Amino acid sequence: MEIISLIIMVSAIVYVIYEFSAEEIDESVSRRLQEYTPVLSEEEQKKKEEEISSEFIRESLRKIAQNIINNSKNIIIQKQALTEAGMATDDDSFINHISKKLMYAVFFGIIGVLVAIAGEVSPLNKLMLIIFFPLVGFRLPDMKIKRIAKKRAEEVTYTLPDAIDLLSVCVEAGLGLDSAIIRVAREQELSAPVLAQEFKRTGKDIVAGISRADAFKALAKRNASPELRSFISLLVQSDRLGTSISQSLKVYSDSLRIKRRQRAEELASKASIKMTIPLVLFILPATFIVIMTPAALGIFKTFMGMGP
Repeated sequence: MEIISLIIMVSAIVYVIYEFSAEEIDESVSRRLQEYTPVLSEEEQKKKEEEISSEFIRESLRKIAQNIINNSKNIIIQKQALTEAGMATDDDSFINHISKKLMYAVFFGIIGVLVAIAGEVSPLNKLMLIIFFPLVGFRLPDMKIKRIAKKRAEEVTYTLPDAIDLLSVCVEAGLGLDSAIIRVAREQELSAPVLAQEFKRTGKDIVAGISRADAFKALAKRNASPELRSFISLLVQSDRLGTSISQSLKVYSDSLRIKRRQRAEELASKASIKMTIPLVLFILPATFIVIMTPAALGIFKTFMGMGP
């Protein structure tokens, strides 16, 4: 009964807001518009009303998102997270991202209100549920973006040594650094799509007239991989000081391979510790059951046979 009353109250509030926000139109103008407007079928009229409602909701969310952006102090941090995840960071894309966060917050807020009404908990816990659920919904898209950025950085780190080796071969063969980067991007489209896309974009930036140092810095900014950022620092320093790039690439590629092997050894050493929990909870009890059950049945039959 409380849920039905809540739904009726929310619907009434939305209807009142919509009525007061709608622009008043002169009755004569409205009548003339109805005369010259083609008659729509019931299905088309329903579809049109749904489109108008969805457009109204979308515009409302965009306005709220714009207000949040205007009053926010960490816009640069949020845009950097989107950049590291490989997403667009222009104004429209960022507003759509904030609108998505608001939609999640509203959806989870409704769930929190329903759980608070349906559950038999104290008023303080109900208030905590009503506050907690929208906060989780508002933060959920950011958590997803961070996970995408982390996965993307791991893929770049894993494929970087092979790309540096190929880059070193191209430079030693006589290609310039800019042409070598474009060639590596073309050759690694299938084996390392993320890194190939980033190299291709860097090559296009250099061809478009951006300085090599600025293009490399933009590449480092678009990725959260520490190894790639160190590699970019090496390229910028080598280009500035005029040192041999091919020799620097060889040395850095060897160091990256050593780091990758050490990381694999570290994961292998952690495997035995991670296997302890499933071993104790699942494997050992099942082993004890298989071993001890025949003995327990034999002892039980022996004692039953000793009876009067």
